[in-house]
Amino acid sequence: MIFIKSRVRLIFLILITALILILPTLLRHSNGYITEEPYFLQRASILLQQGKVDFDELSYSGRPFTYSLAQPLVLLLFNKLSSKAILFLPILLGIVSLILLYFILKKLKVEPNIRDLTIILLLISPPFIYTFSNYNLYTTVIPFLLLIFLFFLQDKQFLKILAILLTFFIPFFGYQHSLIALALLLIYCIKERRKKEFSWILFLNIVSLSLIYLPYLVKYGFPEILKFKENILIYQALFSDLGSLFGLSIFVIFLLALGFTSLWKVKYKNLAIYLALLILIISLLFVSKFVIYLNILIAYLAALGFMYLSKLNWESLKIKKLTIWILVLGLIFSSFTVINNLANTSPSNNLLDGLENLKTLNEQTVFSHYSNGIFINAVAEKKNIMDGNFFYAPNLNERHTDSQTLFYTRDIELAQEIIKKYNIQYVFITKDMKSGLVWQKEDEGLLFLLASTKDKFKKLYDNGEVEIWRFRT
Repeated sequence: MIFIKSRVRLIFLILITALILILPTLLRHSNGYITEEPYFLQRASILLQQGKVDFDELSYSGRPFTYSLAQPLVLLLFNKLSSKAILFLPILLGIVSLILLYFILKKLKVEPNIRDLTIILLLISPPFIYTFSNYNLYTTVIPFLLLIFLFFLQDKQFLKILAILLTFFIPFFGYQHSLIALALLLIYCIKERRKKEFSWILFLNIVSLSLIYLPYLVKYGFPEILKFKENILIYQALFSDLGSLFGLSIFVIFLLALGFTSLWKVKYKNLAIYLALLILIISLLFVSKFVIYLNILIAYLAALGFMYLSKLNWESLKIKKLTIWILVLGLIFSSFTVINNLANTSPSNNLLDGLENLKTLNEQTVFSHYSNGIFINAVAEKKNIMDGNFFYAPNLNERHTDSQTLFYTRDIELAQEIIKKYNIQYVFITKDMKSGLVWQKEDEGLLFLLASTKDKFKKLYDNGEVEIWRFRT
């Protein structure tokens, strides 16, 4: 009976996870994938398949292939099984991640109620839904790290050794993932007095990082430091209720505080958890998407907070129940909000139509905001001036400065100078660019030049959301 009950719960977990994760795709009005990351990783996997792992001809009009290899390689392998792998693989890995976390919590002897509640809170959390509803840079690394940690917890020596060996491959997902994994494993190894094992992990990661990044350093030197900031505030990126596609629910912070309060009763006994929480919070200052990692720990702390809240003695039972219901409904509301946001995020059908039209044109180089750069590469198959892959991008800050100048100048000679510098043939303008992403007014900068210098620019396409202009040479 216990086995049947466990199997039914597992089947129910798989079904509800699949339903939640497939909702953003089912509710989409667009025929495109969710966000630009699946397009980038799909194109990277095609380049791998073609053996073009040294140079990308389209990004930045030509740049070194310095992308992480693991994510596109996994997609390439699954594409051999099905051409729809990019759609079902995130859901499959989301289910695997929850199962792995369940067994990790069980191995750590977390009490069943808190363990189950942790899984539920993680499942309905916006960062989890974002990570596993579309194929992105975190979709494969999360279950991979969870698998390593689960093996690391086992009593069998073979599995412990296998876990250590698997850490060699973490840098292939990106050096940032390696650094955060090393920091968290260090905390655990110090707590459990497994410093020798961590020494091997550190050694393997240093070897792996050296194999991947030393050739870049020898050939290209150090990557250019980013001198400009994206137009998003850190608190906006961290909370889904403020518009972030991968941020936390504001309601979970209340439960987090209660969970932290319950832990603090035994103070330094939970020092490892405090340190892990601190490291993950600090990491957000450098990589805002590391909130996806933080979210796993927060789900556990929020589960503790929920149990702590339910056991508190309140003077009014009605207020207690009302508070709990507000929190539950708030968490569910955050889930549906991010599902709706993902369902409506770019690219829209109009944007895809504009990109398909751009694809039919002869010349190659297209100027637009860098947030459109991946779409220009992957869908239109044209060269861009910039995109969001900044690591080892050529003349990164100079390109950004020139782009800003071209966006805002009314001087046609200066505009022509930049256009000729980058051999630009087309200007690709979206509704978002005209609504605050770049310009605030209809006659601002380049928009004024496009409308007033008919002898220099010609509008080729306009569907209300996308405009394509050609520069007359």
